[in-house]
Amino acid sequence: MKIEVLGDGCSKCDRLKTKVRQALDELDLKFEVHSVIDPERLAELHTLSMPQLVINGQMSSTKTTMSVAEIKELFRISAD
Repeated sequence: MKIEVLGDGCSKCDRLKTKVRQALDELDLKFEVHSVIDPERLAELHTLSMPQLVINGQMSSTKTTMSVAEIKELFRISAD
């Protein structure tokens, strides 16, 4: 599973990355979380705001205040 957090350095981006890592830990999954700030990659994904969570190349949510439970559900859906 490829996990990307679009954006880096702001408090919202840091919170999202922390929640993503917590969700991975709770599910006992071992995947890297990549921060994306490359303008070309952001343009490819048609990013309008940050942070955003991308799983396996697909924008998973535009909601920046997702809970750990919501993130875990996205991982379950993406694993199917």
